[in-house]
Amino acid sequence: MGMSREIVIITEDAYGGEFFKRLLRRLNREGLAAVRLKKIRGRKNPIHAPFLCDPKLNRIITATELAKPDFILVVYDGDGPSNYDSRKKDVEKHIPKNVKTPVKILLFEYEIEEWICRSLDYNWSTKPSDELKRREGYDKYKLPNYVDKLEFEKLKRNCKSFREFLRILGD
Repeated sequence: MGMSREIVIITEDAYGGEFFKRLLRRLNREGLAAVRLKKIRGRKNPIHAPFLCDPKLNRIITATELAKPDFILVVYDGDGPSNYDSRKKDVEKHIPKNVKTPVKILLFEYEIEEWICRSLDYNWSTKPSDELKRREGYDKYKLPNYVDKLEFEKLKRNCKSFREFLRILGD
């Protein structure tokens, strides 16, 4: 693993920030990644970005570039495999053309909770968060607490979005 790189994460999920902070700490500790969250003046990192078609995303990316991170990771829900490609195009549309910092996109097949469900061997019929709610009384604010329950080996085997995440961090 090379030198630690500094990144900025922009996530649509309000609780995603703390989740990714804890996740990166754990991945670094376990030797699966060598990345740090870049300090940004007057802002938290990860940054919570609003829903997609808000011009704020363009402004956030432009402002984030001033911090000179190695790259910016934009994380959004895919809302199911059938919506994946159109969601990815929607995210790409909001990346300002003049940005010099590499902007990488991570789209979950459904949503971030799929990592938790795959780790716990739960299958879902509608979406992963519904299954967690049904089985564990899950609520969004509990998301960061699930970082310790993630089974990295399982996720590397059976979760496309997690493999993509590790690939992005390692690029």
